[in-house]
Amino acid sequence: MSMNLKSYVIDSYAIEIFSIDKRGKRTRWGDKVITLYSEGKNIGQAVFASEGERPPEPYYTDGKIYYFAPWGQYQIVLDLLRDSKPVYFAWRPTNDPKESNDGDAVFYTDQIK
Repeated sequence: MSMNLKSYVIDSYAIEIFSIDKRGKRTRWGDKVITLYSEGKNIGQAVFASEGERPPEPYYTDGKIYYFAPWGQYQIVLDLLRDSKPVYFAWRPTNDPKESNDGDAVFYTDQIK
């Protein structure tokens, strides 16, 4: 594991599922959001793209991890949070000369860290 790994144990989470506002023409590329907490502190979000939308790349800023994924991964992440303990949420920096601050947002369990 990298010395720059930022990892948190998830101890709670909050779920938001947004409706589609067709008349007002307000659009969201992501309609499901899981806000993640460690020791009572907001440590990031997992945002899932609406069906047919393409999610942006993950990023890490101000101590928070932002994980973006296709809509089909929502149930997998939700099952992981509900059924596995402990679950970790981490930012793994990668060395990419084309992109500063590049990395991966990842969920993992104690068994595979």
